[in-house]
Amino acid sequence: MGRKTTGIKLVKRPGSSYWYAEGTLFKRRIRQSTGTASEEEAILVLNDIIYHLKRKHVYGEEDAVVDFNTVAAKHLNESIKASIKEDARYIKEMAPYIGSLPMVEIYRGYDDRNGPTPLERYIIDKAKTKVSARTINYGLVVLNIIGNKAVERWRGAGGKPLLPYWNRVPLIDREEAKSLDLKPKRAVGPISWEEQTVLFNELPDLNRDMCLFNVNTGCRRNEVCQLRWEWLVKRDDGLWYFEIPGDFVKNGLLRVVVLNDIAKSVIQRHMGDHPKFVFVYRGDPVKWMNGTAFKKARKRAAKKIASIRNVGIHNLKHTYGARLRAAGVPEEDRYFLTGHKGKMSMTTYYSAPELTKMLEYSNRVCKQDDNLILLKRRTG
Repeated sequence: MGRKTTGIKLVKRPGSSYWYAEGTLFKRRIRQSTGTASEEEAILVLNDIIYHLKRKHVYGEEDAVVDFNTVAAKHLNESIKASIKEDARYIKEMAPYIGSLPMVEIYRGYDDRNGPTPLERYIIDKAKTKVSARTINYGLVVLNIIGNKAVERWRGAGGKPLLPYWNRVPLIDREEAKSLDLKPKRAVGPISWEEQTVLFNELPDLNRDMCLFNVNTGCRRNEVCQLRWEWLVKRDDGLWYFEIPGDFVKNGLLRVVVLNDIAKSVIQRHMGDHPKFVFVYRGDPVKWMNGTAFKKARKRAAKKIASIRNVGIHNLKHTYGARLRAAGVPEEDRYFLTGHKGKMSMTTYYSAPELTKMLEYSNRVCKQDDNLILLKRRTG
């Protein structure tokens, strides 16, 4: 099975869903994966391969050899995204497999001897640890981001792209996740007041306060862990809020976190613990909300309410949004309170009356009423 194209053809090898480019052009033997199961995408990749072979043959151009470690370090040093620490964690995991490889030689699939490529071996080994497809895909997304930057943004000698091309690495889909026996994606959605009470009662004091803050502000876990006293604004009328800079927010926008009565009480309990960070453990900022303490508490709580075994930190953010909605808070104001992009300018909410209204809305979720939770968690 194949399509002939200027001495090189696309073929599918037994046991693999990917298309491979095989053949000879300008006396150079080509045998490599296109990294995709789509014939249309494979043709585009093949055309790109042929284009660069022609450039080398006609103009004598040689591609710079850029390995994964080099561009990964560049990504970590230059990126200002809020989740760069997550990127670093996955880069560290992939480096033993693909770190020294030229980027143009990194692809999913199997080699000429039908053995897994280094990247495929990383995926296979990672799957053995019983993680979810989303966990592995995060690393593959980071790899694709780095590859695209090297082609489209970063430049080498003479202003040439750092990489001549990048074959996008396909992510793991639902069918492949099943074949790899990966864990299903954790259920996402709000938790009930009963679940919250049982779970929070099992948490150590610090973890409980961080989760209380989370479920009453809708902050992401990185925002909670990085929360700093210099961002806290205390108005004379008693209204407190944090101004989190865009560098620490996923969407890159300034995040104004209005503190309802419960969130404010949490912050008051931790004043004086550390000169810089709000939530600290043994003098250092807490790095993870879903660490060992949370997992052990969840396991104990699940013995009382089985559904708690599926609860993660992100469920708390969903809970805040769901309670706001059930309490009749308008959609645009929910966007503001949960830190999502909305239609109105952020400066609209900087007047005293608007912030006061946001506080009134946020305080509606402090009332313990299970009628506020109308949606069941569902697996995405």
